[in-house]
Amino acid sequence: MFEMEFWDRDELYKEVWTVPMRTLAQKHGISDVGLAKVCRKLSIPLPGRGHWAKKEAGQAVDQPPLPALKERIVLRKPVPREEPPKLADFAAPSELEQVEKLEGATGELVLKRGSLSHPLIVQARSCTVRGVDDDSSILWSSEACIDIRVSKASLDRALRIAAGLISIIEDAGFSVSVETRDRKHQTFAKIHGEEIRFGLVEKIERIEIAAPPKGGVLERVLTFAGKPVTMKPSGKLGITVWSNWGSDRRKWTDGKAPLEQQLSKIVAGFIRFALADRAEKERREAAERERQRIAQEQAQLEELIKAEKSKVRALGQAAAQWRRAEQLRSFIAAARAVAVQKGERVDAGSGFGDWIIWAERQADRMDPLKESPPSIIDRVTEAEPTYYGYGYRKPDPPFRFPKPIWRMK
Repeated sequence: MFEMEFWDRDELYKEVWTVPMRTLAQKHGISDVGLAKVCRKLSIPLPGRGHWAKKEAGQAVDQPPLPALKERIVLRKPVPREEPPKLADFAAPSELEQVEKLEGATGELVLKRGSLSHPLIVQARSCTVRGVDDDSSILWSSEACIDIRVSKASLDRALRIAAGLISIIEDAGFSVSVETRDRKHQTFAKIHGEEIRFGLVEKIERIEIAAPPKGGVLERVLTFAGKPVTMKPSGKLGITVWSNWGSDRRKWTDGKAPLEQQLSKIVAGFIRFALADRAEKERREAAERERQRIAQEQAQLEELIKAEKSKVRALGQAAAQWRRAEQLRSFIAAARAVAVQKGERVDAGSGFGDWIIWAERQADRMDPLKESPPSIIDRVTEAEPTYYGYGYRKPDPPFRFPKPIWRMK
């Protein structure tokens, strides 16, 4: 949780006239346009154009004073945005060097000898040529081949671009494969143990038509905002990287530079995605290991607490039984004293003397500090039936006083 902070008008005024707006905006985690809006809301005058150049040249510059406010204005500072990790933060030096080398490569696409004979290119040409045109004249194929969605007029160029892209990927030490997943044929660049799904797509343009075509048969007419339109391929190609959910992750298209001149940078982008995915996977695995470690420590702590509670409970029970045994011995001694006063025999062989011996044995069985002498009660299971069907009660386990404390684990 971030603490709520508010702009200090006097402090911001000093900063605006001390530090350039762009640098100051980065410090506060906001754009320079957003910082300028904050200053206008707080009625803070801003340096004019050329202010910092004049100041660096040693020329005198005017700084208007901070005007007084008619009423107090309170503006909350934005929560600073977390900067995305840089490639150098999770890539090895050799991987970073490879990306920089590919991004610095320029020039037209020069196909290596045999590139168009690559098995994936030959397969793609065969599949798409046999494909069926849809309403927008884009070829498609039900067979497994490179994901190329272009018109017949752009097919040869698309295959050359795909051949060049595969060549650069393989020269960089990686591979391209076509796999069928979820009943869909998908193309993957396998880079640093990660899979980057991509495809080559032609842009479709929507063109309004003056009136629906007239003919002898009923024709379906596409409409947009109530106007008849037709869909036609534009001839502009693009390479798209799709996320796991099917949405566009990144797209490179024909623009100021044709797609053929962007292939090295596109492969560099693929590598960036793979390295970022690998770092994210490692982060998730580390987080999962930490979660498991914490869960294991908590489980061990719970077991220790459970064992400690059991020992404390056993200690209390042993103390209670010791007190009960002492009370029983006090009672036996009192009974002996009364019998002696009455002149009764208390030695072994007499009825009362035998009872005293028996009672002392029971006190010893109850006392956790003494060995438990045997008793007929220990044979209770021998007197119970062995069949435990309907109408019979399963016997209770033989009664045992707790062991002496020094024998408890």
